[in-house]
Amino acid sequence: MNPRNRIILLVCIMTLITSLVLTSTLWILYNASLDTQKEHLRETVKSQACLIEAVARFDKRHHNNYKLGSTAATLSQIRDAHSKYLGYGSTGEFTLSRIEGDQIVFLLTHRNGTLNESTSVPLNSQLAEPMRRALAGKSGTLIGLDYRGEQVLAAHEPVKELNLGIVAKVDLAELQQPFIKASAISMLIASLCITSGAYYFFHITNPMIKKLTEEVHFLTGLLPICASCKKIRNDNNEWQQIESFISKKSKASFSHSMCPDCAPIYYPKLHSTNTGKKELNTDPIKNVS
Repeated sequence: MNPRNRIILLVCIMTLITSLVLTSTLWILYNASLDTQKEHLRETVKSQACLIEAVARFDKRHHNNYKLGSTAATLSQIRDAHSKYLGYGSTGEFTLSRIEGDQIVFLLTHRNGTLNESTSVPLNSQLAEPMRRALAGKSGTLIGLDYRGEQVLAAHEPVKELNLGIVAKVDLAELQQPFIKASAISMLIASLCITSGAYYFFHITNPMIKKLTEEVHFLTGLLPICASCKKIRNDNNEWQQIESFISKKSKASFSHSMCPDCAPIYYPKLHSTNTGKKELNTDPIKNVS
């Protein structure tokens, strides 16, 4: 594999590993944030339901002479209270509804500090699922479509005293946005770090790899050697003793000895004294002039 492909493969592997770690971490944090938001919304609707029921009971006892009835008096006080409340988040919304015929009628929709006009959706539609559950007497949290058709995280609670339903909700997109942004920034930083690290790693290790490659080529290549004197031709087209050539190309060193075939030729006297004895010792000959 050439150096360019090697560094590209290294970057891809490191990017994949980093992406998996970042995705897992952000997913865990996102779910923890959802759980916290669910608990907050659940506490909001429960406290609002208890407060509205307390006001409704009081109005039944003390405001029966109100021209529109005690329920209208209670709803009037709720609207007045919410008109002074800014709400929570950029998409947080509090809604109060009841069933009229085959419609879910929203008596109060409070969003971004604004009380919006009443609206309604068909009871059998796919919209306003959190409110439909509240009006069915169910309490809890869910992720589903609101009356606008937007995906929301919502808590729902019935107001049994008035046969109403309460929903506190926030758009899911608002909750996801910080994590999407954090994911993009993290991936950008990680990519820069991985690319820089891979470059410096390649820059540092390339000389070592080059040296190892040259040694491998030396050990496996074809060496031009003289058939008579056994000298080797080097890269400069010069002939060197084999010992000098190998010592220069590697860390090998040499000690000189004499094999049994050459000993009689160069040292006949020494060889004759050992005739009939063991084969001539091939350890390095010492003190030979």
